[in-house]
Amino acid sequence: MKVWFDILTPKQFWFFTSIEKALKEHGVEALLTSRRYEQLTPILEDVGRSDVIVVGEFGGGSLLGKLKASVRRTAELVDIIENHSPDICVSSGSLDMTRISFGLGIPHILLSDTPESPVNRYCVPLSNYVFTPWIIPKDEWIKYGINGRRVLKYRALDPMAWLDGFRPNKRILYDLGIDEFNYVLLRMPETQASYLIGVDTEYIMLLVEKLASNLNDVKLVVLPRYGEQIARLKSLVKNAIVLDRPISDHSILYYALLFIGGGGTMTQEATLMGVPTISLYPGRLPAVHRYLIDIGALKHFKNWQSALKEISKVLKHADDVRDAQTKLANRLKRRMVNPAKVVAEWLKKSISESNA
Repeated sequence: MKVWFDILTPKQFWFFTSIEKALKEHGVEALLTSRRYEQLTPILEDVGRSDVIVVGEFGGGSLLGKLKASVRRTAELVDIIENHSPDICVSSGSLDMTRISFGLGIPHILLSDTPESPVNRYCVPLSNYVFTPWIIPKDEWIKYGINGRRVLKYRALDPMAWLDGFRPNKRILYDLGIDEFNYVLLRMPETQASYLIGVDTEYIMLLVEKLASNLNDVKLVVLPRYGEQIARLKSLVKNAIVLDRPISDHSILYYALLFIGGGGTMTQEATLMGVPTISLYPGRLPAVHRYLIDIGALKHFKNWQSALKEISKVLKHADDVRDAQTKLANRLKRRMVNPAKVVAEWLKKSISESNA
């Protein structure tokens, strides 16, 4: 029995390897493929996953570049999959995997918490099932053409898959020369994703500039995504720590005094860790973010002035804010399952029934 996972992003690496671990307990083998990508390749190297088969590369920020990269990668993957013969395929919106699974008649399972992603117009109709968090209405998936009975839900936010049992470690702080709870961590937005091409993110850069000169005794640590972000940030701010490669240790998030998220996954992680969190997400807010805002676990801003006021307010009452956030996070987690275990059990059962 073999399950094929196609890993395209850091989030997918953490989620799919968590499922892989649970599958091993059921005696199910996993095949993991990935691609060369500046946000992902360093993580694979840091955690020593040389067994992940790297095929093709990220297509960059243009639609034409993405299309050409996908066509080349799909052709390369076909030969690999032909030799491995997986029983079932799992992705979070891999166009390459979806095309191959359909062409070879292998069931495809879509795991996603972002129904707004444009890849769903292609992937959902060709998927046998969709797994998604319980807070996302089935109609968000049915509109793409899948039967509602094939939309399966787990009561969890996706980061619970890899945060279940998480224990922070201060080693990353020593490596970076920062102290626990004495830095603000800011994650830059995903400017090259197809769903954010053309969306204005300049206000986030302005906020970084203002923060760097206003934090006084508190450090600003910035997590860029791409080389051009790194170059611009380093030329713009001199008194901030701008990291030039992805971090594979979630502890850097846990020990932050405040997290400011320009994306999706780390924003969820921070709220579940009990870290005071502000979202600067530049596009239409994902359903998960809207849920976190509704329950008071997250605040969202689309201009740097309002964000800066909220940041100042949080830092003045940092201990009280973190205490309240931690209590809320604990209540949330007590009501959630580990989605990796839920999916792994379902995959084992599904493969066993199809091979019976």
